[in-house]
Amino acid sequence: MNYPYTITKTPLGRLTIKLPKEIEIFEDFVGVIFTEEDALEVVEYIDKVIDGTYEHFEYSINGISVDMKKEETTVHNPFYEQNDLHYEDTMETDQFRELVLIWKDEVLGNPEY
Repeated sequence: MNYPYTITKTPLGRLTIKLPKEIEIFEDFVGVIFTEEDALEVVEYIDKVIDGTYEHFEYSINGISVDMKKEETTVHNPFYEQNDLHYEDTMETDQFRELVLIWKDEVLGNPEY
């Protein structure tokens, strides 16, 4: 992935991912993907956007949504928006795909999860 990341544990012992500030809201989205099957479902939609099956695709989990387009994906967290905080980040769609696979393999696939 073109962005640095770190897999860490929260104070409660849950594995999470830390991303650079300019894309940190993506942490919220992947953080609500709880199964490897769900991660693979997101990847399937990303692939359909990249290959042109869909022009764009919106996917929402627990209110946090991503709008995937061929070149870029935008994540939106309405909780932050309601509280007048920074609520949207954008990254390249191929990098978003890689992020979801990293989450699946390094967090969901980790026996400590």
